[in-house]
Amino acid sequence: MLWNNFVELLNKKERRLIGLMSGTSADGLDVALITISGSGRQTTFKLLDFRSIDYPEEFKKQIIKTYNPESSTVKDVTLMNFEIARMHANMLKKLSYTADAIGYHGQTVYHMPQDGATLQIGEADLLAVELNMPVIHSFRTKDVALGGEGAPITAYFDWVFFRKPHTAVLNIGGIANVTYINDTVLAFDTGPGNCLIDLYVKESFQMEYDKEGKLASQGTIDKGLLKELLKRDEGYMNKKPPKTTGREWYNNQFLQGLPKRNLNVLRTLTYFTALCVHENMKRYLPKVEMIYVFGGGAFNKTLIEDLKSFGYKILIPERTFAKAREAISMALLANEFLNGVASNIPSVTGAKRYAVLGKLSLPW
Repeated sequence: MLWNNFVELLNKKERRLIGLMSGTSADGLDVALITISGSGRQTTFKLLDFRSIDYPEEFKKQIIKTYNPESSTVKDVTLMNFEIARMHANMLKKLSYTADAIGYHGQTVYHMPQDGATLQIGEADLLAVELNMPVIHSFRTKDVALGGEGAPITAYFDWVFFRKPHTAVLNIGGIANVTYINDTVLAFDTGPGNCLIDLYVKESFQMEYDKEGKLASQGTIDKGLLKELLKRDEGYMNKKPPKTTGREWYNNQFLQGLPKRNLNVLRTLTYFTALCVHENMKRYLPKVEMIYVFGGGAFNKTLIEDLKSFGYKILIPERTFAKAREAISMALLANEFLNGVASNIPSVTGAKRYAVLGKLSLPW
């Protein structure tokens, strides 16, 4: 009987899905509830609800600790694999959504595709059992197994829904990534998004983030410091796509030696973030004229003004959709898994071939 329920789900023309995304900033869980039908570029969806739920402060610290191989143990990562799934399950129970299935990204704790490995934690079986619904998860690992970067994970979403010429889609989360759709699709991480800014603001000003870039706007760009930051980043900057990165590179060590509580440092970090985007565009996507900007960084006005200073026309979608894109992408990937449709893009990731992404955890 239970298996028949799953077969029925596979045969549905329209599904009600939940997408869950917890990004490298580890600030909370993004939850999107959608109805979705079709497949590939014939896909249509409707966003029914979106929530961004903050983690408790101590829990954030525990997550970020798992990123650091010097401070975390195998035991720490194992416990967090279950604890973060319990946290996500409890968050969803409070929302009382009804849905057919969940698309679950989990939490990336270490990403090293150059070594053929990546790890997202968040035990999907626990989530499935607690919420009594199928969970489709582990969207990166098949692509990495095929020699790819396993990221940017949202490039498929951009291929489905964005097709304007000379236009890129930029997501500024903890890490910034860009997608460009022409005859082929190119996408890669440009480097830091909010992560370095957030780290500096938390340590120096005891704030979660620089709201609207107001703090940074009070400082001035330190050209000497900017030169030093570019030198620190040249290893990644000079790497040709496909390429991805994460907290294993852009972390407290990257900021080592920078003066604390200094608005000029914060202003320079903000400009450096925009400059990383521009330099990667100039080198690898020189035809881009217009950029759709998504993610929390879309609302950092100082960062956006810096991007505009390089000559781009910047378009920021309605606020809820701008923040919901990654969570919606997880629901889209789950839908394509249920459709049996490949959703990686080898021209983006460098994988050997197309593949159906995801694994299935059933509650029964």
